[in-house]
Amino acid sequence: MTDLQGNQRSLSPELQEEVSGIAMSLMAAVVIGLPIDQARAELDGRYKEILKRKDLSPWEIAYLRGKVERWPPGYAEEWARGYTEGLAKSEAKGILSVLEVRGIPVPDGVRERITTCTDLDTLTLWFDRSLTATAAEDLFAERSPGGS
Repeated sequence: MTDLQGNQRSLSPELQEEVSGIAMSLMAAVVIGLPIDQARAELDGRYKEILKRKDLSPWEIAYLRGKVERWPPGYAEEWARGYTEGLAKSEAKGILSVLEVRGIPVPDGVRERITTCTDLDTLTLWFDRSLTATAAEDLFAERSPGGS
């Protein structure tokens, strides 16, 4: 499932398998006598360990936090959307700061394109390009495969 910006709104297959495995093993432990409260605490602990990873998408973070913090239905989606918007704004600010520090003028149209972009991969690409660009418009230049 994807959101309006095309961002993934489900767990990666690897993470889904890991989460399912954890839940199944703890359910089996409950069947053989592990107290439910202890199983829940173990599940929360394992989710918190997964949350320390750097490669999680905003949706995966929201899903896991929602489970640990017992968010009401629908809140994880709202949180992920807000989190993604915050990341996008921060990335856009970083791009503009790099260009400013490097003394590269940013026309209004370029500034608007940067600040209204919500695709994190695109913003990351633009940030990388801002480090070597000679003009603000260079951020958007199409690159040939294998070329710079």
